[in-house]
Amino acid sequence: MKLLSRLLRSTAATLALATATFAASAAVTTQLGFLVDASGSIGTANFNTMRSGYAAALAGLPTDGSIEVTVYTFATGTVQVVAPTVVTSGSLAGIVSAINAMAYTQGNTATDLGINAIAGAMTGSANYSANLRSIINLATDGVPNSQSAAVAAAAAAQKAGIDAMTAEAIGSVNIAGLKDMVFSPIAGPCSGCGVEVLTPNDPMSNAPWILRVNTFQDFPVAINAKVQAIVNRVPEPGALALTGLALGLLAVTRRRSA
Repeated sequence: MKLLSRLLRSTAATLALATATFAASAAVTTQLGFLVDASGSIGTANFNTMRSGYAAALAGLPTDGSIEVTVYTFATGTVQVVAPTVVTSGSLAGIVSAINAMAYTQGNTATDLGINAIAGAMTGSANYSANLRSIINLATDGVPNSQSAAVAAAAAAQKAGIDAMTAEAIGSVNIAGLKDMVFSPIAGPCSGCGVEVLTPNDPMSNAPWILRVNTFQDFPVAINAKVQAIVNRVPEPGALALTGLALGLLAVTRRRSA
């Protein structure tokens, strides 16, 4: 009986340690891509507000290694702000610092180039696999240089392996054009497939959506809500099962000891 009790305690301790290790070093499960409009119509003050909103939202990401972040700006061309980077306690400060240093480039609105660039970086990441949740978030206040080219870029991104693209429509942006561009595993990109929502939801299990943001001052709240809608998920089934088994064995050990 004593031998069995020692075995149960040892097994429970091992599983508890394995559970803690699993939680601390989770494999990447989600790729988040942020595509930021830096065209001339934004304006310096508004871009600074957007930049602060991104920095605050990304600063709240989990640091367990389950999230990979990529950030690009687009205007006449594109700029890589953050290469695909796994969010950990060691990398988060650097990600936020890069966001805070994000430059306002101005120019016109080559949305298609931005989509192509960020989708290529995400699918080209060493962490990419078809099993990941790969989601691009587009924030814009304007009309693309070419609507047809932007829709084609969105379709190419989906074909390449990106699961979803959502958008924040800031101010008087063309919602109808964005509805043709966004996509999710449910629908799109196709004519009018996107839906306008008041509250962000998980784009992996809902129709592709566009979040209307009335003013740039509202953007920090909107982008934080969008990020939280994606990352605040139920733990992976494997982690739950491991945790449950460890806690169960600990309970049995305590009852035997009593």
